[in-house]
Amino acid sequence: MFDLVLAHGKVLDGCGNPWFWGDVGIQDGRIAVVAPAGTLRGRRIVNADGRFVAPGFIDVHTHSDLSILINRRAESAVRQGVTTQVIGNCGLSPAPVSEEYLEAMQHYWGRMAYRPEVTWKWRTFAQYLQALEEGGLAINLASLAGHGALRIAVMGFDEREPTAAELSRMAELLDEAMRAGAFGLSTGLVYPPGCFAHTDELIALARVAAQHGGLYASHVRGERETIVEAVAEAIAVGREAGLPVQISHNAPKIGAPCDATVTLRLVEQARSQGLDVTVDNDVHTDLAPLLIDCLPQSVQERPIAEVRAWLTDPRTRAQLREEIIRDERPAFGPAGLLKHGRWDRMMILHAPQNPEAVGKTVEALAVEWGDDPFDVYFDLIVANGDQVDAIFDYIDETNIRLLLQHPLVMICSDGQALALEGFLNDPLPYCPCSYGEFPGVLERYVREEAVLRLEEAVRKMTSFPAMRFGLTDRGVVRPGAWADLVVLDLARIRDRATPVRKAGSESGSAGGAGSLLYPLANYPHRYPEGMDEVLVNGIPVIEGGEHTGALPGRVLRRGSR
Repeated sequence: MFDLVLAHGKVLDGCGNPWFWGDVGIQDGRIAVVAPAGTLRGRRIVNADGRFVAPGFIDVHTHSDLSILINRRAESAVRQGVTTQVIGNCGLSPAPVSEEYLEAMQHYWGRMAYRPEVTWKWRTFAQYLQALEEGGLAINLASLAGHGALRIAVMGFDEREPTAAELSRMAELLDEAMRAGAFGLSTGLVYPPGCFAHTDELIALARVAAQHGGLYASHVRGERETIVEAVAEAIAVGREAGLPVQISHNAPKIGAPCDATVTLRLVEQARSQGLDVTVDNDVHTDLAPLLIDCLPQSVQERPIAEVRAWLTDPRTRAQLREEIIRDERPAFGPAGLLKHGRWDRMMILHAPQNPEAVGKTVEALAVEWGDDPFDVYFDLIVANGDQVDAIFDYIDETNIRLLLQHPLVMICSDGQALALEGFLNDPLPYCPCSYGEFPGVLERYVREEAVLRLEEAVRKMTSFPAMRFGLTDRGVVRPGAWADLVVLDLARIRDRATPVRKAGSESGSAGGAGSLLYPLANYPHRYPEGMDEVLVNGIPVIEGGEHTGALPGRVLRRGSR
């Protein structure tokens, strides 16, 4: 008699093999037996009744580092079938942190950093992992140590090379993080302070991660015009430091000189030379950053009052405009829409002081206000400060499909654990990837468009990311593995968070000047359908599509089981 049996399911082993009819017996949190359908007995039986039984999804690129402290139920993740997230990506980890630069770190993380649930009692990476554990978790978490956090802890946001002593201190902090269980080093080379680092600095720190068997995960130095050179730099770091490379969310953005086949060829060439390089990518074409996030990196960490003053002064406004167009230090993907004047791809989402602008593109506002689009953009920041954001439609879906179908690319969300109630939904964020990434892949690219076989899509969500991060006892349906499992009904799978474009709107655009992507009434996020049962370490967290309140997740540490 097993603790629990998932019976009469179409079992997907996570390795890409064809499904088979089977029962899965669970004992003490692990898969004890996988047997022919109808042969196992348990104290509790969940009849899959022909639905698919798969490993829980492993989301290798997320930013739940603080949001999971605010809502440990991880509603938006676990309802997608996600049982493990990798945090600390893009150089953004909340630890280590120093007393001297604590305020800078909090500013770095924004409004979540000031919530009472986010105590900042930790200073070391080990203390941060302990803080994650203390309140319980609905899902498992594996963390990377962020290069940005290392730099802030030692030298704040200084725009310069570190001294030998400062680099040595960063290496010491990274060594502590790796000993505490970090899975590797991450970088975000389009954001301050990561963008201020030279390649030699990255190699020196990556060597520390390599000594502990970690990997190097990089949001590369340029996702548009310089994407080829940026991918080559990431590969060079892996080559020089002697560690595996994970290239993060690597779809070329608008302004890139090539499509994804070129950067994928670089990855293939590196592997042919014996370098362990893989890629992850999400499947949404848009993002909703604050408008100030697309200003040059040199001003992003300035007080908002100072930025507004600069934009009010005609001389500094002109200088910032020129700096955006020059893009000498490549900014992150959405900023390319400013560089290339694609104002038709930016739709204002929140603007408390300009409610008339919401739902309109910057291009449409420029026509309506009789002004230059750059001035419209800057004026919105002057009026609304850091309270104005927009949907930037900045990726061609052709590149997403190319990446999705490549065997070296796994699926990620680039989202975070959110919930429909409380602080994490006020004001309402634009985060369809946080609510519907994995159901959306199964709905659109597997069931409706047959871009991927179901078995291959599940491999990219389970055993492949598990292998990449050394989680040898997760991501598969086999005896001895932890019972992170999902029961899904492919016929009913539905991503209810991703907006549906208006009929007749231009593919890959923000719907044209002045028009909406979708009716505003459909804007609020909603949880997906068809993810009926989700088990984490053998404990049901989702039953019949509803959250049980259970918090059986664990903080995973590199090298531990």
